[in-house]
Amino acid sequence: MNSKQIRKTHGFTLIECMVGMLILMITIGGIMSFRYYAVLSTERAETQLLAARASVVLSEAWRGQKGADDFDPTQQSFDDHFRVQSGSVSAFSEATGPGYTHLGNYQIQIEGRRFSATLVYENSAVVQNARILHVVLAWQEGKQLERTFHLSTLTQT
Repeated sequence: MNSKQIRKTHGFTLIECMVGMLILMITIGGIMSFRYYAVLSTERAETQLLAARASVVLSEAWRGQKGADDFDPTQQSFDDHFRVQSGSVSAFSEATGPGYTHLGNYQIQIEGRRFSATLVYENSAVVQNARILHVVLAWQEGKQLERTFHLSTLTQT
């Protein structure tokens, strides 16, 4: 018998092991990247959902006061997870013309997230004795990107 035939084993060569490790590392890197972006997208969606909920809470409180001119959400009794304070930064610059009444700028904190809110209303031209409230919430996403959420509500006065 030849000595080369006796030494032949059924193992992997160093090259095969390195190629296998490279494939494994690329796969693990892809999975980790996918998880990172999935968590990031979830955080963004949760923040936008909180903005939508806050807008609905503010608009329902205003509707509960029949579209009052002097509505102030800082005077409302919300639960401890929903804090409203007066603010100075406007999140809404579109409705500044005649016919719009500015109710105020507010800072809202929900579950550790901060929003700037602007409340503006206008009298409805279509429905008598009705007002349209525009609630705009803005928040910082990332280092430089600012997101906004706009909700308009119609109520009878």
